[in-house]
Amino acid sequence: MNKSQIAIFCIWLTLLFPAMVVAANKPTKSNSRKEWKLIWKEEFKGKKLDTKSWSRYTQNGGSDWDRHMSGLDSLCRVENGVLQLWGINTPKGYNDNRPFLTGGVGSKGLRSVKNGRIEVRARYDCGEGFWPAIWLMPDINIRHPYGGEIDIMEHLNYDDIAFQTAHTPHTLFKHEPSIQNYVMVPIDKAQFNTYAVEVNNSEITFYINGKKTFSYKKMEPKIEGQYPFNDFAYYIILSAQLGGSWVGNVNPKDLPVKMEIDYVKFYERR
Repeated sequence: MNKSQIAIFCIWLTLLFPAMVVAANKPTKSNSRKEWKLIWKEEFKGKKLDTKSWSRYTQNGGSDWDRHMSGLDSLCRVENGVLQLWGINTPKGYNDNRPFLTGGVGSKGLRSVKNGRIEVRARYDCGEGFWPAIWLMPDINIRHPYGGEIDIMEHLNYDDIAFQTAHTPHTLFKHEPSIQNYVMVPIDKAQFNTYAVEVNNSEITFYINGKKTFSYKKMEPKIEGQYPFNDFAYYIILSAQLGGSWVGNVNPKDLPVKMEIDYVKFYERR
């Protein structure tokens, strides 16, 4: 589905099913909340990024998501209890030949959780070519996609939806039998929304503002590469991405843009 088709689909969803738009700024109430114990939270109360929990992405990693990552301090700010990750046009005179620069952080080797619940409250600006994301990767050195990938939230351009996706070798290589691995959920993009995922040995369940949006389940009998998620602990990545084959070209006139994260919480099952 290309960007034009996605935009038309989003408008159709919003007009036909307005009640599906997930309410913002309401407490998250997972039905299974009593099953979870909070093991770590980040509320960005200080003035600097906590380096005991986070590492910054500071250079071109060669992939669409980190092609414009930079260590420029203004791209990663902690202000008024919120982490701000920015996407900007490269400042004149700054020693970097890339046209755009972005901020991103990850908790690899510092904070991770296995078979747990991860919850993030965030909002983001809109812009042509802006691709903010909240996602999980296995906290072990394993070649992608063999450890799986869990995208708690991805947003494109000016869309009125957020994507939530489970990637595996089975889905990325389009092996049979096919299985649904993503959902597009209408959101109020101007507000903070709470994005969450719960992972166990047989199912991944996604939520937005406490409402279940989608489940990706382990197939029975077991199929190689279809459900790697009970094998590893997962760390989180927060990234303000610009441009790429999926989101499309960047409009420099839409910059700067930012992604704001109010909190991140990790839970384990009691």
